[in-house]
Amino acid sequence: MINSAQINSVAMQRFSRLAANHHLAHAYLLVGPKDSGKTQTALSLAQLVNCERAANLPCGECAACRKIASGNHPDVLVIGNDEMDSIKIEEIRFLLGRAHLMAYEARTKVFIIRNVELMTLEAANALLKTLEEPAANTLMILTTSVLEANLDTIKSRCHIVKFFQKNEIIPNNRKVMDEMLLNRHNDAFLKELASNPQETTQALRLLLSFFRDVILFKSGISKAALVHQDCLKELEKFAARGFEDITQIIRQIVQTKKLVDEKLNVKMSLSLLREHIWAN
Repeated sequence: MINSAQINSVAMQRFSRLAANHHLAHAYLLVGPKDSGKTQTALSLAQLVNCERAANLPCGECAACRKIASGNHPDVLVIGNDEMDSIKIEEIRFLLGRAHLMAYEARTKVFIIRNVELMTLEAANALLKTLEEPAANTLMILTTSVLEANLDTIKSRCHIVKFFQKNEIIPNNRKVMDEMLLNRHNDAFLKELASNPQETTQALRLLLSFFRDVILFKSGISKAALVHQDCLKELEKFAARGFEDITQIIRQIVQTKKLVDEKLNVKMSLSLLREHIWAN
């Protein structure tokens, strides 16, 4: 069921205005923390474009709205989860097959991909063609917690909508990179980060994607295939280190994420991660 309290009202008002003027894009990338209402808003948008009462906002009561809320609408598909499981090419191929079929009953078919940064490279490449050449009467809604963890080719083909919670907990990703990669004496930052498990998780995801890029860069992969193309100086710096050093940093990131999941004190683990990063 859709939790109306988690729907981003500002985003929905914007989508409503766009829909009323027939200016909705074919693909959106919703960006924000885990609990900022991205999925609930995506489902509400799916209702909006298919509501039988054609109101400014979805009525929530017509057959289409009820089916979407219950997850039983044949033309609205949601893939991806909160468990950090990778989204594989088979799932994307299934979605694409559905996208090119005629709708069973909807005015607009809607495909929601949650945590799209977890797509494998093969899955992301398979999705690109549909983002470039969308099927008729089809809306793609992607969600992510870390914008920088997505390929530029994905980001450039979607309209980006950023979500901010009322308590402003969304981290400044550039600040995370600067503090962890460029500032060795950042105890105050680590203490603040460790006090918020959600921000810690997002920071670790960001760092993990960066050091995966380091390995790819060191292995000779084209710069165009990297997620963090805006951090080439930092990538070059860490790529000069040995594979074992880089792998040790990745192991420490994974270990710290486990401590967060187990609700344990992560300050010491973050400090150890900083020491691995600044080992050379």
